[in-house]
Amino acid sequence: MVGTDTGVGKTVFAGLFARYLMDEGVGVRAMKPFCSGGKVDIEFLQAAQDENLGQEDLNFWYCDEPISPAAWELRHGQAVDFEGCVDWVKSRQWPGGSGQGGLPSVGGVRQAGVLLVEGVGGLLAPLAKGKTVASLGQALGAQLIVVASNRVGVVNQVLLTIEAATKRGLKVALVVLMGQKEPDDSVPKNADLIRQNLPEMTGFKGVIEFPYLGPDVSNPDLIPILAKEAGKALCQVAELLALSSPSGASD
Repeated sequence: MVGTDTGVGKTVFAGLFARYLMDEGVGVRAMKPFCSGGKVDIEFLQAAQDENLGQEDLNFWYCDEPISPAAWELRHGQAVDFEGCVDWVKSRQWPGGSGQGGLPSVGGVRQAGVLLVEGVGGLLAPLAKGKTVASLGQALGAQLIVVASNRVGVVNQVLLTIEAATKRGLKVALVVLMGQKEPDDSVPKNADLIRQNLPEMTGFKGVIEFPYLGPDVSNPDLIPILAKEAGKALCQVAELLALSSPSGASD
């Protein structure tokens, strides 16, 4: 899960989508391997999954400073263990998992059939020397969900992100446009313009417009309510990614 920028709503979408899938009976884990500048995002993902998860279940690297991991490397003269992070994420993937059912524990590590891995910032945000969010996607063989703020300028931002991704051999599965409190005049046509200008891509599923959920969207206590309010969009995402349970969407 990659953004066109920082602060576009990746964590909110990841958390609510994880909650939706869990309610549908899908064995899912949402995680943010790299996080800095506060634990609000980690706490939101913990609450969204409604389990007794520790930070170590969702996050590999953390620092209090609001800087990228690579900037932290330069400031402190210590290396970020990128390869260790890749191994950490892979250890959470249930190899035989279809995504349905519970979360097995292997060697004390709870695994999931579906992993939602949230990046930091944009696709080319640096994570370590010579490594970016795109590098993490490549190492994991991930399908990308591009999350962006639905406002003027988003068409260019999304198309640039997708171009950078495909040039690096990454597969883009979906674009999610996050609704804004005060939508500008570009909003009604942004999704259509993105669809019209996308390159040919194998496995691309579509562009989803996600509703604005209010000023308290990051409040973990509101997650059950927010997931219901966004239920239609979350159901569309699950169906496009073939992650819906046989019973269909929750009410």
